[in-house]
Amino acid sequence: MANVVPSKLKVAELRKELSKRKLPTDGRRNELVERLKAALEEADEETQPEAEAETGAAAENEADDQIDLLPVDEQQDMALEPAGETAQQVDEQPAEQMEVESVEAENERKRRHDETDVAMSNEQDEAGVMDAVFIKNLERPLTKYRIREVLEKFGTVDDVWLNSIKTRGYASFGTAEQAETACGKLNGMQFPPEHGRVLESGLITRKRMKELIEEEEARSDEVHTIDLIAAPHDDGSCGVALRSKQDKGPAKRQKTGEARGQAAAAESAESASMLVAAAAGAAQSQKNSQEPVQDELPKQAEAGGELRHTKTEPQISYRLLTDAEVAAKKSH
Repeated sequence: MANVVPSKLKVAELRKELSKRKLPTDGRRNELVERLKAALEEADEETQPEAEAETGAAAENEADDQIDLLPVDEQQDMALEPAGETAQQVDEQPAEQMEVESVEAENERKRRHDETDVAMSNEQDEAGVMDAVFIKNLERPLTKYRIREVLEKFGTVDDVWLNSIKTRGYASFGTAEQAETACGKLNGMQFPPEHGRVLESGLITRKRMKELIEEEEARSDEVHTIDLIAAPHDDGSCGVALRSKQDKGPAKRQKTGEARGQAAAAESAESASMLVAAAAGAAQSQKNSQEPVQDELPKQAEAGGELRHTKTEPQISYRLLTDAEVAAKKSH
């Protein structure tokens, strides 16, 4: 029916189509064409609602068949969805909304990745993994890019930090083996090679590296007066700590105490030697004169000898020999 085009039919064909529809077949060709067109249009109007109803019923039956195949809980969710929502409507979401959802998904992925890195770092710190290093004796001009370029020769560098005057820094590596290699190469290296000093380096954990950096930043106003020195290993310090250059910590205080002890011992030895010399001189004088030493000393002092007294109790007085007395004694 839809294939019949009245304007293209001959008169005989027009009359045949009109006869099928029990319509008059008399008249001119133009009249027959118009009569057949009107009949076809009327027939189309009558059949269109029926076709739409059949199409809707078929779609509903297909949807019901698909829902029956789903689990019970998903069937309930489907039943609660607004009527008429189709896959096409879902696909027609605004581009801005889709972009926001994409950014949120990427942020969530990064957050999970960061949480995983933090968890792995914490596990390494708890296990005491030495995958970071400290570096001392750096000199300017120096940039973080240049020191990273040197460190990357020894492995994958995760992070680099330098203090404000570029004299001290810290770096973390991908593995403990890489950090150990870097530490071995850096120790004794002159950097920068043109004008630098000999570097000192040591292994630390990432946790200790973070603690030292935080302390460096908190004490930034003391950057010229603090330094990394050796420290006990039993407090998680990895053997290093930041100390003021005026206070080198327990090790320095211990050395100072030892030096003072040695000086006191030397002073005591000198005093004992002086006492022995004084006693010997007094005995010799008493032997020669057969008179008390205490009576002789003032007289000898008057004769020109220097009279001294010991600092200890009981106090003992003694006189230093003059050059003439020394010469006389040597001549006997």
